[in-house]
Amino acid sequence: MSDDLSSSTSRRLPIWVLGPREEKEARQNLKKFAYDQCSEYVKAMVECSKLHGLKIFPACQPQRDRMAGCILSYQGDSFLDQERDKIVQRKIGKLEQQLREQQETHAKK
Repeated sequence: MSDDLSSSTSRRLPIWVLGPREEKEARQNLKKFAYDQCSEYVKAMVECSKLHGLKIFPACQPQRDRMAGCILSYQGDSFLDQERDKIVQRKIGKLEQQLREQQETHAKK
């Protein structure tokens, strides 16, 4: 039984591997980042949609195209990698904090 435990801990994934939840978080962060960077185009599309109601598709095509082009420009792998790097750095920071706390605990003993 102890062999199973030790083998499971030796098979841990490296810190830079993101789990599904973290990958989803990175993609959500990228989406928010892209919308923030393209806020002027998003606002123009919103204003156009308010003015034209149900006729939004033919009337707001130029605004939609500019908004989509801007957002798509931020959907590249390099931007997603930056968001993943932020999550990895956060994980490293948590592990370093845990290590400091453990060292302090052992130093007090």
